[in-house]
Amino acid sequence: MQISRRQFIVGSAVAAAGLGLYSLRPKHYVPAAPRPADKPGIPAKKVKYNDYSDIWREKWKWDRVVKGTHTRANCIGACSWDVYVKDGIAWREEQAAIYEPHRPDIPDFNPRGCQKGACYTHLQVNESRIKYPLKRVGERGEGKWKRITWDEALTEIADKLIDAAVAEGTESIIFDDGTTNAGYGPETAGDVRFATSLQTTKIDSWAGVSDMPMGLVQTWGMYNCEGTSDDWFRSDYIVIWVGNPIYTRIPEAHFLHEARYRGAKLVVIAPDLNPSTVHADTWLKINPETDAALGLAAAQVMITENLIKKDYVLEQTDMPFLVRKDDKRFLRGADMVKGGADNAVYIWDEAKQAAVVAPGCEGDGEGGRSLKLNGIKPALSGTFTVKLANGESVEVHTVFDMLKEKLDTEYTPELAEKVTGIHPNVIRTFAREMAAAPNAMIYCSWGACKHHHSDLYQRAMALLMTFTGNQGKPGSGVRVAAWWGVDGMEAMTAGLFSTMDKIKLIPKAIKGLTPRDYEDLFIDISDREANTPMIVFLYVHGGYKEMWDKPHLQDPALPRNLAEYMRESIDKGWTKVYPPENRSPKAYIFTGCNPLRRWPSPQIAKKVLWPKFDVVVSVNFRMSTSTMFADYVLPVAGYYEKYGIKYGQSYVPYLITSDKATEPLGESKSDWEVFGLLSKTIAERAKARNIPPVRGFKDRPHDLTKVYDIHTENGLYDPTHPEDPVKLLDAIFEGSPSLGANSGREALEMGAVPIISTGRPSLIYQNYTDYDPKDTHWPHGDFVTKKTAWPTLTGRQQFYIDHPWFLEGGESLPTHKPPPHAGSKYPLRIYGGHNRWSIHAIWRDVKLLLRLQRGQPACWLNPLEAEKRGIKDGDMARLYNHHGEFECMVKVAPITAPGEVIVYHAWEPYQFKNWKGNQEPAEAPWKALHLAGGYHQIHYRMYYGGPSHAPRGVPIEIEKVK
Repeated sequence: MQISRRQFIVGSAVAAAGLGLYSLRPKHYVPAAPRPADKPGIPAKKVKYNDYSDIWREKWKWDRVVKGTHTRANCIGACSWDVYVKDGIAWREEQAAIYEPHRPDIPDFNPRGCQKGACYTHLQVNESRIKYPLKRVGERGEGKWKRITWDEALTEIADKLIDAAVAEGTESIIFDDGTTNAGYGPETAGDVRFATSLQTTKIDSWAGVSDMPMGLVQTWGMYNCEGTSDDWFRSDYIVIWVGNPIYTRIPEAHFLHEARYRGAKLVVIAPDLNPSTVHADTWLKINPETDAALGLAAAQVMITENLIKKDYVLEQTDMPFLVRKDDKRFLRGADMVKGGADNAVYIWDEAKQAAVVAPGCEGDGEGGRSLKLNGIKPALSGTFTVKLANGESVEVHTVFDMLKEKLDTEYTPELAEKVTGIHPNVIRTFAREMAAAPNAMIYCSWGACKHHHSDLYQRAMALLMTFTGNQGKPGSGVRVAAWWGVDGMEAMTAGLFSTMDKIKLIPKAIKGLTPRDYEDLFIDISDREANTPMIVFLYVHGGYKEMWDKPHLQDPALPRNLAEYMRESIDKGWTKVYPPENRSPKAYIFTGCNPLRRWPSPQIAKKVLWPKFDVVVSVNFRMSTSTMFADYVLPVAGYYEKYGIKYGQSYVPYLITSDKATEPLGESKSDWEVFGLLSKTIAERAKARNIPPVRGFKDRPHDLTKVYDIHTENGLYDPTHPEDPVKLLDAIFEGSPSLGANSGREALEMGAVPIISTGRPSLIYQNYTDYDPKDTHWPHGDFVTKKTAWPTLTGRQQFYIDHPWFLEGGESLPTHKPPPHAGSKYPLRIYGGHNRWSIHAIWRDVKLLLRLQRGQPACWLNPLEAEKRGIKDGDMARLYNHHGEFECMVKVAPITAPGEVIVYHAWEPYQFKNWKGNQEPAEAPWKALHLAGGYHQIHYRMYYGGPSHAPRGVPIEIEKVK
């Protein structure tokens, strides 16, 4: 289409107006109701005016107060706010102090909130706010837009999506809603239903942003491990390991301080003196990316000094399990009995002096339900000879003996010092204190997922918690995160889980569904849609293969390169690739996320992936870097302009709701309405164009004229009706007996709906501890108190993995490995974490918060490194390697270790020179072993077990910009 100069000027002016200005915010809102003075014939109300105080009092009056929160901000805080509304404007917010303590001897949750939530009213009318549908009229990323109507936008987008489906099938339409940039209500249900009804490919970004605790997946068969944050108060020994909660857990951090007042010891393990380290009783200054070596050295001390909790280890871990010396595999039923089960694994019973199938293992003949030993006395140590089904005899020994030998040989404190930089005496003190503590806890959060060998860190952490008997107790265990189960969330998914599916579960449900049963169900649900891991998608379709296959990014301990492991994983169906390798993605829709800010090496995506898309659609409320590269922008309502539920993070024993305080700004609409309208338009356009059924999921015929019927459940919902979201909320709360509200309206008025019991496990909720409203909550209690089997091969916390890939890669037992970039010629490494002043990039351009920091992208550099390079505080510097570069201001900081450069995340690339952000030099190699599958707990499904890349530890050099 040709755009005249006049059309372009008019379109650009309209687009600029569409972004809004904070100074004009009163004009942007539709008043909730006319004031008396606005009605014809009624004289204006006279304001009493004697002095300035009367004007001040009038300013501090409001029309109403509603409960609100920040539903689609990827923050795990879940804080309720009182939102003050005057003349149709949400003009300020305050923390809502509505949380009750669990017990009189435990501190309460008040207050909850941070500086970001306290200024959302500024962000909602910020200059970057999008108010009208926009269409690109220049090149992608050029910033040239034309304002169009909703009808025009929906029709043009629908036609392009239909064209993509006709050409390559619906799997060629890529849908991306980020990680937890989502809610539990209509704000996310709309896009979930849209993607499901259209049968798009769904990008699974959980591991793609390095938030998948793969070491816990490998050890436990799950990764949810958190409780309520007041449970931290019950800990006696708190280890902050690869985390910085003073920055990132502002609403929860007071429990750490209060625990110290109670007498708990706080230990921080970090290479830099970060803000959390300041509060520590002990700081273990570790060399970067050597955390597994420290954990294994502490484990060696515990074994050597007889500090381990033997009864716990025998019952809850695979330490007594038998491994064949000849092939290094578990002794299995297929070895011992003709036609025996390969998932039956053995322990040595000292009472019978024989190898017996371990109760609770997957193949124990009872469904692997219970860890109860029933008189069996497992041997923790020993070498034994067993006779196989073929008549041969083999020697077997225990996992414990194998691990002990490895630790004594490779991980004494003296050997570990050479790797970690921590003195042997400090390591021994750390191990002894942890073992002696009644309740010890490791807070590692998502930061412990973002290095190349993060899974090895986590396996070492879990090992320490099992050796000390701490996993599954109050105030104890490894802590990352967990969510509340909300049964009524099925209402979000437009019937993905049918009545017949539920009927099939009845035989198992009679006995009680086990964690394994639930995981089998989750695999089945995941396989019903085109879910694909983000990293795999970028490797196959995004142009990243060439980079990630390079020799210098491979693990030297592996006998094959990444390409060979990828090939095997795809061929065996272990990982999922949509669209198939022989088809090209044609359309990309993203909402609530910012892929060109968070993906590694975004320059590759822009060069290779973006040209494959015939249409790119951004459905967001603010103009992000990624939105700048879209073809169409559909504006959604701000957090206070729609109904919603904040996703249920377990830190707080409430589900936080958000009422609609004001009307949406400009022509923006709620997510629920936007995706409903888009589904409706696709169905109408497909009918008008006489489109026959197209290739849908797995090439099954899919009728696009039925998309809206599927989306609305044949008219059950009407997304255009203003109260329709409340109807959906009714369904969610009516179907959730674990919540203390019976309807959507009641929940919205409460703001914080109390959790009264545990819901069913879900794709993201598997904490497995009963909930008591009068007590704190902690993870994994069922495994300890009820003797429930863990969803692993052995039914235990499993530290030995005899998958062929793990055996050939030297990771069958926990170990330490240096990252692939350890030998790089570049002397510095970029590390960092989540910033204090924004939730990801959403608040990064709010002037109020920019004034509280340097106001532009910055990096922290040790004074010695700065002096070598002639760099002073406040200088602009170029950070570069062979792959990419970016420029930012330098903050010379002695809290940073030599050899490190710290860049806190989420600056928008457009805030850097030439729009080159700090991800440009990040090649982010990832582990081939994360593609493994076909092994009990080691498999992929949506939100579980996907490969993680490594954004930390990027090798670079830095020089002053002249």
